[in-house]
Amino acid sequence: MTQILLEWDDKYLIGVEELDYEHVDLFNRVNQIFEQLAGQSEPAAVEDILEALFTRVEAHFALEERFMREHKYTGYDPHKEEHDLFLDNLREAIERFRLGPAVSSSETMMAELKLWVIDHVLTSDQDLGGVQG
Repeated sequence: MTQILLEWDDKYLIGVEELDYEHVDLFNRVNQIFEQLAGQSEPAAVEDILEALFTRVEAHFALEERFMREHKYTGYDPHKEEHDLFLDNLREAIERFRLGPAVSSSETMMAELKLWVIDHVLTSDQDLGGVQG
């Protein structure tokens, strides 16, 4: 049985084809990682999965930030700060897991990720749709 953490909805579309594609892909990959975590109890394997998640989110943010720079997006600095803060928090959560592995901590991390991704795509990322002209 497939477990889904993030369900895509067209209300998340921002009107920038490249970023909309990236958001759909990010949702799918986060769901794949969530499913892998759900079936895993070995701390080393969970840590590898969480590291893959970090790498994927980091790559997504790099693409968004490049888009913002190329289009001279005036809200670049606060948007990038949101990205940096999220990556810092995710890295800290992975480190906490590494120090005291517990499946519950990875579940909490995934729940927080879900809330953050949806909030970020529905708020901050929506503004990016207006920069492409």
